[in-house]
Amino acid sequence: MDNNPTVYFVTESRDENGAIKTKQVGDVAQILFLNGHITQAHGQANNIGRELVTESYSYSIMNVEPDMIDGFSPNQIQGKRLQETYHQSEVPLPTPGFYPTPDGFSDFHVSRSVFKPVDMKDYATLMKLANAIAKFPRLKQMFGARDDGYIRRL
Repeated sequence: MDNNPTVYFVTESRDENGAIKTKQVGDVAQILFLNGHITQAHGQANNIGRELVTESYSYSIMNVEPDMIDGFSPNQIQGKRLQETYHQSEVPLPTPGFYPTPDGFSDFHVSRSVFKPVDMKDYATLMKLANAIAKFPRLKQMFGARDDGYIRRL
């Protein structure tokens, strides 16, 4: 925690009145989430900073074994890794990184390490994570000249 971890965040997406936003997917109103992460340290300087914030539904984050990580063979990755998944029913193809599923498309992001959830009562750790977010409000250089408030809406 004291060595510049990548900080992942997710929260409900809300409209200007504070109501939780939803998207109709088939017969179900899905809650929309805003998610992303802050990379504090990386071997490539243009990959340090805030990832694009994405608004999507069915967001998940979990640790998976190498044989469950899409696009990698077990020989390429040793041990568990964090994997984020964003799921959408409407993705214009071809869109790099999105893979077809029976009811739409999923995007997978595999981290360099494992996910360690934080207890909401662990205030000292929460402060360290909040400081990381405050320290890197700008988008990563790899995203080019985009407004820092840009949200990728899928």
